[in-house]
Amino acid sequence: MRVAFDARMLEASGIGTYIFNLLKNFPETIEDIELTLLGNPDKIVAHFGEKFGNIRKTNAPIYSVSEQLCIPFAAKGADILHIPHHNVPILWRKKLVVTLHDMLHWDHPEYIPDWRGKIYLKLVSGRIKSATQVICPSWFTASRAKEILGLSVNQITVIHQGVDKEFFSRRSPDAVKQVLSEYGLKPGGYLLYVGNLKPHKNLQRLAEAYSIARKKGIRARLVLTGKLEGLRAKEDVEKLMRFEGVIHIGEVKAEELPYLYSGARALVFISLYEGFGLPPLEAMCCGCPVLVSDAGPLPEVVGDAAITVDPFDVEKIADAIVKIVTDEELRKNLIKRGKEWVKRFSWQKTAFQTIEVYKKVAKL
Repeated sequence: MRVAFDARMLEASGIGTYIFNLLKNFPETIEDIELTLLGNPDKIVAHFGEKFGNIRKTNAPIYSVSEQLCIPFAAKGADILHIPHHNVPILWRKKLVVTLHDMLHWDHPEYIPDWRGKIYLKLVSGRIKSATQVICPSWFTASRAKEILGLSVNQITVIHQGVDKEFFSRRSPDAVKQVLSEYGLKPGGYLLYVGNLKPHKNLQRLAEAYSIARKKGIRARLVLTGKLEGLRAKEDVEKLMRFEGVIHIGEVKAEELPYLYSGARALVFISLYEGFGLPPLEAMCCGCPVLVSDAGPLPEVVGDAAITVDPFDVEKIADAIVKIVTDEELRKNLIKRGKEWVKRFSWQKTAFQTIEVYKKVAKL
């Protein structure tokens, strides 16, 4: 069984985390499977050394006409093509596995930048609908895919994403202080948001709720991470920083994240829409209490190990912020439950279940 895997987004945020950890946890030799990676050989070797012997150079840009032509050509000879995003090649006619991380653009077409994006989404929707198997990271995403794309139950496999518990671990107080000093932060003196700065992350309501919480005595700062992409993002962040106590520290290096989680009073993740949501699990691994919205898959991701709140109710978000900052007994319970809860998630399990999908598809 020959499987071609599109690894071009290996170093992208979000999806790149999925690709990296999936490939990292694939065994070097997979029984009855010959794996070929499509992407930049230099980047792949830089991350994995000589682990993957079959690499085909493929540099076609994401969401381009050229990828629609180049990917089927690069995957020539494969029995199965795995596309870890929704940018599927509509000309591929053999067995197709798609990882559908979320249904954001289908549920919220207003986030699609222009008419070309809408046409593109319509074209790939038809090919995803005919995919042999669609991997969804949550039952929420699976239900939306069934409803919107008309996928059958037999076409979908839900495979939760994992968390690297060795990398995301509680760091020593001295090491935390050293990293935080670079950002002008003190341990326990801030609430942390990790993610991008797009509208569905609900940062405007978070900032408004935080402002109310400050009026109730909360003095921990609200620290926003995330890369500024375009004028709109810059303007949005400038508006958020008008609220007293809100600061934006920009894109954070991956190796610094465990220290930021370890030093935070809590992670606040009040998103309106997710496909899965890794930051809450990462924070739990680092002993950081978590506050999330009750939207989409987040209750599924955090179980009883976090506070959940209506993301549209600013007053309730503010009350939850006050509670997670000041209630020491609650904080201890959340930290304890979080450490137990994250044991359910591992990239090893994600990789194993993905290989099982390949084997299932091979028999179809």
